[in-house]
Amino acid sequence: MNTVQIKNFIAITDIGSFTKAEEILSTTKTALKKQIDTMEQELGFPLFFRTAKGLHLTKSGSLFYERIKPLQEEYRSVVEECRGVYLANKKEIRIGVYTITDMLNWYLEIEHHSNFKIQQVISTGTSHDYNFGMLTDGTVDFLEYEDNEQLYSRGFCYTKIVEDYLCCILSPRHPLGDRESIHPEELKGYQLYCWTSKSSATRALCDYAARLDLKLDRIPYSVNAILNVCNAGDIYILSNNSASVFRPLRVIPIVPAIPYSRGLVYKPEKEGLLQEMLRAAGPQK
Repeated sequence: MNTVQIKNFIAITDIGSFTKAEEILSTTKTALKKQIDTMEQELGFPLFFRTAKGLHLTKSGSLFYERIKPLQEEYRSVVEECRGVYLANKKEIRIGVYTITDMLNWYLEIEHHSNFKIQQVISTGTSHDYNFGMLTDGTVDFLEYEDNEQLYSRGFCYTKIVEDYLCCILSPRHPLGDRESIHPEELKGYQLYCWTSKSSATRALCDYAARLDLKLDRIPYSVNAILNVCNAGDIYILSNNSASVFRPLRVIPIVPAIPYSRGLVYKPEKEGLLQEMLRAAGPQK
């Protein structure tokens, strides 16, 4: 017998009907009847009898209900109290984020295997000054970011957590819109845009642009900017994970792959805390 069966038994008794109970408990009448059958076999006595007027408790079932209901309420109270103690001892870590990424699963692993609670603080700014300022003034403990030249010049540290790759975002009507992958040489003659950060990925992209004479301009990252670029028939280059939100626009990987890493920026004094997080999350994938 388990707590779910007991909870459902009490609910069925209070409601007085399997049919009505299945709607409230979001399960099926068949599943509820099987649970009651299992309980009766384990208990050794019947819990209900049925009449033309509905479902009723047997004498044994009535005594069981009277004794088990306060115990079930006490159990829930104990669970809530213990959960409160657990949450009170959680250490909150604030992480600044400015775009959707695939690091959420990494945060969940940390919370699952430690006493850390991850709070994501959404950045409302688009400039590096604003985002790095969240670290400087203590608004956040870490900043989720791509590797960036500016973070090192400001004395911050960086640790890669996940690795992605660059893709082209373009209209399905674009001449390259039917490709499964795009080689940098195929971008020649088209207007290209990418974000302004000087990360290793953008440096690699700019190197291609210089060697292949590609028309590449940088504009601040924003949803509207990317939509405007694609609607004008041009191409915006972004990481695959970030680009996925722009479908049904075409998102086509660049081959050979241009790696794009994303991780955490932090002050040197947070190194110890980061190492605890890394141990909690386990091996990086």
